[in-house]
Amino acid sequence: MIRTGLPLAFRFRESPQGGMEEIAYLCHRAVYSGRSGYQRIDVVDTLAHGRMLFLDGIAQSAESDEFIYHEVLVHPALFSLQRPRSVLVIGGAEGATIREVLRHPTVERVVMVDIDGELVEVCRKHLPQWHRGSFDDPRVEIVIGDGRRYVADARESFDAVILDLSDPEEGSPAQLLFTREFYRLVRDRLKPGGTLSVQGEGIGPGDISLHARMKNTLEDVFPRVMVCPYTLPSFHRADAHILAATDPLWSLDALARRMESSGMELRYLSASFAQGMFLLPAYVTQAYKIHNDILTDNSIGASDHP
Repeated sequence: MIRTGLPLAFRFRESPQGGMEEIAYLCHRAVYSGRSGYQRIDVVDTLAHGRMLFLDGIAQSAESDEFIYHEVLVHPALFSLQRPRSVLVIGGAEGATIREVLRHPTVERVVMVDIDGELVEVCRKHLPQWHRGSFDDPRVEIVIGDGRRYVADARESFDAVILDLSDPEEGSPAQLLFTREFYRLVRDRLKPGGTLSVQGEGIGPGDISLHARMKNTLEDVFPRVMVCPYTLPSFHRADAHILAATDPLWSLDALARRMESSGMELRYLSASFAQGMFLLPAYVTQAYKIHNDILTDNSIGASDHP
């Protein structure tokens, strides 16, 4: 039970040694607590980070700094394109990802696919600061279903695909959205020159193996793969998103020029910041050589999926 004014301890992530790490968030109140068909959902008002969303006890998003996560996830992918018109979002139940996508005036169609319809409704009701009415924009189509199945069955192509996913815990349907087979399906749904943006997990010195394997897996599918590090105070760790481009001549200078000429007022990203946003510390680049095995359906025991 959540009690006002007392520390609330949620499991945040697996530690590198295989145990559990806990972080206590001082909270004002529990806004919502319940369980969908897929996971436990908690929306909590915290003292330090404002309203927060937890899934199965793991922090997903905080009011104070979600703009950092979502700007880095969306805008490098869309500013890589001259005129993005159609975007597919897998996950993103809070609605903040589509909120940022819709800031691009050339976008005409956004499809958001999330497997957990109950979670989407909880976010629609309790996280208005995130979606800001984006669910009701006429350009948006919400699909409740399996993201991998949607991509496998789709006949429509998109300028950009954004994977706003929770961690691939063992037994989670998200596991199937981190493999080479799935990335190939996504590549086939992208228009020529299209881009893919992926929630790229933690890049702290002790928890970087999954991120490194993701990056190597994407490089097995796409000709250009760039990693953008960032830090969220509410997450208490270093993270990164991964940008994959189908165009081998992808240009950082072109991305920065489009960002600057757009006049879009962002809170985290800027044209000058963009010039260095893909720079990585040495231990991260070294990890790509150490954790170089590819994530496949077979390696996670999911070879019977499309």
